[in-house]
Amino acid sequence: MKNSQNKKKSSKPACPYCTKEIAADAIQCPWCGTSYGSQTLKLLKSFVRESSLEVKKERRNDDRVPRKFKIAYPSPQALINSYLSNISLGGVFIKTKHPLDPGTRFILKIFLPDGGKELEVNCEVAWIRTEEKEIPKKKLPPGMGIKFLDLSPEGKKRINQILRQTKG
Repeated sequence: MKNSQNKKKSSKPACPYCTKEIAADAIQCPWCGTSYGSQTLKLLKSFVRESSLEVKKERRNDDRVPRKFKIAYPSPQALINSYLSNISLGGVFIKTKHPLDPGTRFILKIFLPDGGKELEVNCEVAWIRTEEKEIPKKKLPPGMGIKFLDLSPEGKKRINQILRQTKG
């Protein structure tokens, strides 16, 4: 809980001069008296917006681990062979400059390194990022967040095994 509380605190703007917390719509710091120009205000608001997005992403039901597995999925133009960037029991992130539209449903084939048959999962595009975003301390690549719609018990078991191996 402490981590999520700390993250929530970091999503509020701070004066770039005295670093004390200020209101999101402040045009002058109540602590040091510094007035902000329009560019500074724009920058402060963008940091708050990006921090809020980062906090939302951390509110997942399932642990997500960075792993790179071969995948295949259909696009309107062709069958795409690619790699996923991270995986959880709830879904995956696929790094791509050409994401499918949110709400698009498809069958994703995941080639897990456990020697078993490829995993076929009905999926839906939950969200997309069309270009790289830079937030404090991190670059977020373009791509799409994929939600599993009907992961089989066998699929859950195989992914859980990978999650345990990665954590341990």
